[in-house]
Amino acid sequence: MTYLELDSGSGLSAFLLVYFTLFLDNVLLTVLVPIIPDWVRGEALALWRQQGAPLASLLNRTVAASEAGSGGAQAAVGIVLGARSAAQLAAAPAAAVLTLRLGPARSLRLATLSLAVAALVFAWCGKLSDSGGVGCAVCAGVGRGIQGCGGALGGVAGMALVSRALRPARRHSALSALLGAVALGVLVGYPFGGAAYKLWSPAAPFQLIALTLFTNLGLQYMFLNKTEYNERPDDEEERSMAWSSSLREMWCECRGVGGAGAGAGAVFVSTGVMAALEPCLPLWIEHKFHPQRWALGAVFVPDSIGYLVSTSVVPACGSGTSVAVWGLASVGFGAISAAIAQSLVAVAGCEAVAGAGVGAVDAALVPALLAHSTPARLPHRAALLQSAASAAFAIGPVLGGLASWCVGFETCLRALGVINLLYAAALYRHLRKYPLSEQWAHSGDDEDSMGSELTPLGPIIKGTSKSSTLH
Repeated sequence: MTYLELDSGSGLSAFLLVYFTLFLDNVLLTVLVPIIPDWVRGEALALWRQQGAPLASLLNRTVAASEAGSGGAQAAVGIVLGARSAAQLAAAPAAAVLTLRLGPARSLRLATLSLAVAALVFAWCGKLSDSGGVGCAVCAGVGRGIQGCGGALGGVAGMALVSRALRPARRHSALSALLGAVALGVLVGYPFGGAAYKLWSPAAPFQLIALTLFTNLGLQYMFLNKTEYNERPDDEEERSMAWSSSLREMWCECRGVGGAGAGAGAVFVSTGVMAALEPCLPLWIEHKFHPQRWALGAVFVPDSIGYLVSTSVVPACGSGTSVAVWGLASVGFGAISAAIAQSLVAVAGCEAVAGAGVGAVDAALVPALLAHSTPARLPHRAALLQSAASAAFAIGPVLGGLASWCVGFETCLRALGVINLLYAAALYRHLRKYPLSEQWAHSGDDEDSMGSELTPLGPIIKGTSKSSTLH
């Protein structure tokens, strides 16, 4: 294959379509965050209160109590937000199985269709938002569950597809760039959700996302309908693998002496801080600083920018033990500092530091653990790392909301910060004993033998990530 063919051919097309899918998944993930408080506790409660409905009276007492600091609404919002990650966590082993059975491209198309269905469910929830309350919360929870299944399959299939489309020496750069899609989607989703919800209609943001997802699905049929992207393993055991056996493979990866288990733990504890902030931070800021309404839609922008910048810079600096350890330490210090912040500017700075730390952990460990995996092992390892992040986002909002209710949001943040600092020390000791570079030794020999066949796609991919950062 010549340079020109690969420059404009299937390898780059596969990367861009996976990038686009992950971007849309995370826009859909975060577009709901500034909206769901109104759906659960409901701006419509004010109308109910005027009508003197008994249920409205009860719910308004709950909202009033939460605004006084009890955290009841935080727990309710946290449960709805956690539904997506709970479904993603449960679906991760099945995602690995489907990727092996159907092939990465078919699995990616199925994932994109699931995300589009979830967006349509959210649009229906928007039509129910005038009534608010339990019905709207249940509708949102169902949509988050469907999205979780699609997100699990899309993440595993996308990583497998990019690894299959690119040569080993280019995989690390490509997988690092895919993390930028996650950050960019989060960055766009929060303000877009709040603005579109207020300016147009409750259903408008989800209708636009659904249309874009269907367009993405059509592009996948056009560019990824290739035999090499849907080949299944030659091993009959891999082809017939069931959900339970995939779960065992993930457990074996986690228990191994290498970096997969330690890396999954680092992803879990660092991501857990961001997850705990989702239901708690907007209501805490509203109670403590009384900002204008638009500011709540942009409250997560600083950590998203920090994550995006970090995932763009770290791959150029190398992905070693020190980067991951410093990332965890940054998350810890950012969380502790946010708990004592006395202004919105200070909170934004702490969020940016914590977000950059999470990005450093992901950019240092995730590509390093996936880029050199064999095709048969990669779906299981990708599912393990995705399960770690999903577990954080499933448990974090619920425990964060409940902990804020019981001991206060500031105390919860301090505890999460200390956990990250302690894990940073543990990760340093583990990776000093089992360096990631030693796990690459055999893969490095394979790459050297293929060096004459490699084409300079890496700079193109890095350029894609940087241009995303600029936008």
